[in-house]
Amino acid sequence: MTHFTQVSTALIVALGMVFMSKVVMTLVADIALFASLKSLMGLMVRGSYATGRTFGIFYWRYLHGPLRIFLIQLMVLMVTLVILAFDAWRHTWEHRLKVSAPAVARLTPAH
Repeated sequence: MTHFTQVSTALIVALGMVFMSKVVMTLVADIALFASLKSLMGLMVRGSYATGRTFGIFYWRYLHGPLRIFLIQLMVLMVTLVILAFDAWRHTWEHRLKVSAPAVARLTPAH
């Protein structure tokens, strides 16, 4: 007759082996996933570096001057529009009594 500790030890070892096999299978899958992610990241970095370098050369050669002038003119236009909007607000505020809405009595027809 087998002793209780021997049975329980065998059961614990068997369950531990099942658990360890699941852990090992998970680790193998994770290592394979990590390797594929590592190669994918390498391809992305190499590809993005080449693309960025090509775009940078194109930008500095053909776009930097015109884009800089365009952005400066856009900022001048925005400042001018803000000044005009402020002047319109100030004019409206100073003449707010002249700009008030007409009375409702004048809009209703006479009976």
